[in-house]
Amino acid sequence: MKKFTKKLVIVAIVQLILHGVWEYVQCGIFYTMEGQSSFEHTELMVSATIGDVNIALVLFLLLSFVNNDKNWLMKRWERKDIVISILYALFVSFFFEVHALYNNRWGYSIDMPLFPATNIGLLPVIQLLVLLPLGFIIARYLLKRVFSN
Repeated sequence: MKKFTKKLVIVAIVQLILHGVWEYVQCGIFYTMEGQSSFEHTELMVSATIGDVNIALVLFLLLSFVNNDKNWLMKRWERKDIVISILYALFVSFFFEVHALYNNRWGYSIDMPLFPATNIGLLPVIQLLVLLPLGFIIARYLLKRVFSN
């Protein structure tokens, strides 16, 4: 397997696990899914998790492009990488939350903390701010230690 493809696959698997766990843990507590069957709920969770993986892969590719380096993941992050990651996470989380709320794809329970001065849930924003870089760090570790062949 080509090295770049190997990185993409490892990043995708790590992000899938992290976001899948996050989605299922936060969903029952902080979201309302009134009127949805068990199948519809599962379908939404799978869709959200796959969406999160795609968000992570786009960021991975964006940082590869910005750094003009397919191997950027294996190196120390520069300030621009951190800034791009933060701005990307904020933009994407706000965009998808606003879109989902507007289209009644889901709603928040009264327990969901809101991002200051908005009606956007704080946890989905924190999810991308934390899990995107954490997933990259774990993937880098795995690629260096476990899959270095």
